Amino acid sequence: MSRAYSDTVRLLADSFSGLTPELRKAARFMLENPEEVGLSSMRTVAKKAGVKPATVTRLSKALGFREYGALREPFRDRLRKNEPRFATGVEDVLRRRDDVRGLFDDLREQEIENIEATLTEDTYAALDAAADTLHESRRIYVLGLRGAHAPAFVFHYAYQLFQDNSVLVETSAGIFADQLRSVSERDALLVISFPPYTQLTIDAVGYATEAGAKIVAITDSIVSPAANAAAHTIIASNRSASFYHSFTGALAVVQALITLLVARAGVDAIGVVTEAERQLAKISAYW
Repeated sequence: MSRAYSDTVRLLADSFSGLTPELRKAARFMLENPEEVGLSSMRTVAKKAGVKPATVTRLSKALGFREYGALREPFRDRLRKNEPRFATGVEDVLRRRDDVRGLFDDLREQEIENIEATLTEDTYAALDAAADTLHESRRIYVLGLRGAHAPAFVFHYAYQLFQDNSVLVETSAGIFADQLRSVSERDALLVISFPPYTQLTIDAVGYATEAGAKIVAITDSIVSPAANAAAHTIIASNRSASFYHSFTGALAVVQALITLLVARAGVDAIGVVTEAERQLAKISAYW
């Protein structure tokens, strides 16, 4: 039985009142946590819904699916086809074109909130643990595609000023896969990814995970596909008053990671950065 995601959600909602209390608990969880359903096993969904795995199986069959995997497929398909909604955002901005100052004030307030929601006390523990993993890695592969390329590049550029084991993974010249061929369990992949998740990014995370590399994910949610196999997940708020999602939170995380890593590098970092500055000055890199 193959259904579209919208049809499956409608089926869950329409069937809800006729389900047993335990089946309702599972159905409610699915309706409220579609990303979790798309990414998780039956046992994980059952545990988080507060029911037994057999309950999830019974719900699947009660809805007409032969097994949980068939019920989950529309949720997985939704994640694979999670497309941007930029046009809608542009429409929202244009509706306020006569109140540009108000729009600017909302934008400023939202960006401040993004930083405050991202750099919390709880986030520090994740940042500190991630910095340990990155510091101990033989090589750090840095990946951020499309809009996420900006914070990825900032991390790589700042990091290479005091360390020489960073690789910025890019798609230019079709060498994306070639750059990851040598990744191993001695390495780490720092991945930055936000909705709509780029398929190539998720594929790279899967490849690095299979190779044994430790994944450090900067993303929007613990159920993000980029965080699915991550050793460390750092949640960055990306809400925006404009049509395009914000990367201010991600940049704040990058700044924090760089600071923690340079602190771990110790006094040797001073000499490396001093030499880098001397070389850049020699080639007139700065005006």
